[in-house]
Amino acid sequence: MRRVTRPVPSKDGAKKPRAAWGWLITGLCCLAYLGSGQSLAGNDATANVHLAPRLLGHGTVYFTVRDNPKMFVFAARTPYGWTRASVLDWNAQVGGTSAREAFERGDLRMAQPRYYLVPTRHPGKFASTFGLGAGLFALPVMGPALLVTDLESQVGLLWWLGKVAAALSVAATVLLLFLAGSRWLGARAAAVVALAYGLGSCAFCVSSQALWQHGPSELFVALGAYGLLVKERRGSDILCGFGFAVSVVCRPTSALVFASVGTYLLLFDRGRLLRFALGALPVVIVLMGYHQHAFGSPWVFGEMGVAAKIAMTKTGNPDVWQTPLHVGLAGLLLSPARGLLLYSPIALFSVWGAWRAFRDPAWKDLRPLAAGAVLQVLLAAKWFDWWGGWCFGYRVIVDIAILLAFLSFPIAAAVNLRPWRRTVFGSLLAYSVGVQVIGAYVFDLEGWNAPVMWQVATPDGSEPMRFEDEARARRFAREHGGRVGSITLNIDKPKYRGRLWSLSDSPLVHYLANISESRARRRQVIERFLSSDG
Repeated sequence: MRRVTRPVPSKDGAKKPRAAWGWLITGLCCLAYLGSGQSLAGNDATANVHLAPRLLGHGTVYFTVRDNPKMFVFAARTPYGWTRASVLDWNAQVGGTSAREAFERGDLRMAQPRYYLVPTRHPGKFASTFGLGAGLFALPVMGPALLVTDLESQVGLLWWLGKVAAALSVAATVLLLFLAGSRWLGARAAAVVALAYGLGSCAFCVSSQALWQHGPSELFVALGAYGLLVKERRGSDILCGFGFAVSVVCRPTSALVFASVGTYLLLFDRGRLLRFALGALPVVIVLMGYHQHAFGSPWVFGEMGVAAKIAMTKTGNPDVWQTPLHVGLAGLLLSPARGLLLYSPIALFSVWGAWRAFRDPAWKDLRPLAAGAVLQVLLAAKWFDWWGGWCFGYRVIVDIAILLAFLSFPIAAAVNLRPWRRTVFGSLLAYSVGVQVIGAYVFDLEGWNAPVMWQVATPDGSEPMRFEDEARARRFAREHGGRVGSITLNIDKPKYRGRLWSLSDSPLVHYLANISESRARRRQVIERFLSSDG
């Protein structure tokens, strides 16, 4: 195999062909992302989606119970005591009167914010648990619509625009990856790498499908990596620092990548460090200033304000770093329900690329990206909720997908040297893309994560029989005697968490066997969610 002393711009990477290839694959990916239909609505994206209307309509990034009652849980007074209540708007009826009147006279009171909001040090004001990054990123998409309509009353449109922002962020990431790769790999090879990321990773079925933190974070990680690699361009180091710093605003775990790159420059390329720091400094100042204003400390992130409580609910233990490392690593990499190597086995080539980057000085600038990816996986492996709740694939570590894509650069040419390598690569890529299509077009939030099963408890006290169909359960009960009841196999409940390791009861098996039913349930779940907006 021919070794090069340094990456050099490819001869077939002329400017016009690069632009044509870049726009082609970006458009293809964007169509794939938006073609799945309505946003995959979920609670983790709620505050992000509502942040732009909140900022442009009310001039604040904070939420209040009077302006956003549906984001809070209430307690309502009844003749039998206080009971939990939800309020979609203040005109809703509570105890025979409007929610507003009940709230004013004290028969309805706010019990707590939903988990995607955290209290600030300002009484009555709450901040997004997941920070400002994703919500602010959506401003250019939602801003024009806010000029002509009240988006908070047009919930379907609001969430759709949130998905558009997410899809654009991932498509832009694909473009940046291609532009970086085409400088050394050539347009064709760079296009394959970009498509492998854009369609063969969970960036497709997760990051692009709703305004989570992931899409914008991956975009700015790609921007930082682009600046790191194209160091011969003026301003690239400032761009590098800026991109990685903004990625932290979007998703705090990206601080591990930011720190890895900063440490690498400190140890091996100090001439670039000052410019890197200058690019990051304004972002760091703004981020720390926001945290100081919201929480009274520049070092406090919203996620940690609710993590212990959620950990207690899901596991019975408030320790957020409770997972044994070997369990978390096995789950994130190999679990039939969440494993990176089962949902995107094309990532194996990135492992090879990382190995080459540490052996070949020509690719040494990729080394901090490899270190950042490893650190993110290790952190997620210790997290109490390594499986990511109700999701599809490796959502908890989906942010490393863009890092893995960059790490495939060193072996792109080597793959093409042997027919068997091309065959293996093509097969793994086709499989990876197929899995993402299932996640983007078939996956429904409840179908596998919390399926309702019907069980029959027989009079002899033997193990209850379980059925997916109620009619079959009742027929069995009539024939054998027994009582029919329903249970929900919620993956977040410890007693059902063994399903994460089941091959026969894996999400991929479930959704392939129930494509029509899952697509119908997907629409129902989204419609039900939007009717209450979380």
